[in-house]
Amino acid sequence: MYGHLDFMLLYGQFEIDRALGPFYARPGFTALQPGRTTDVGFVLTGRPIGLGAGPGEQLFFRWKRS
Repeated sequence: MYGHLDFMLLYGQFEIDRALGPFYARPGFTALQPGRTTDVGFVLTGRPIGLGAGPGEQLFFRWKRS
């Protein structure tokens, strides 16, 4: 579904009580545990940049494969 898009990183967030981690994992997304962040800066800018979800939410993301 996302393979035809020209992207480097796709990400979003969902409410924790919706428990959508397995749904996003099936097409290859990584769903972080609530309150966790990931560093995307070194890949995108060469500097540390944390990416995370807001309170009560969970982050999911997927890097484009080369």
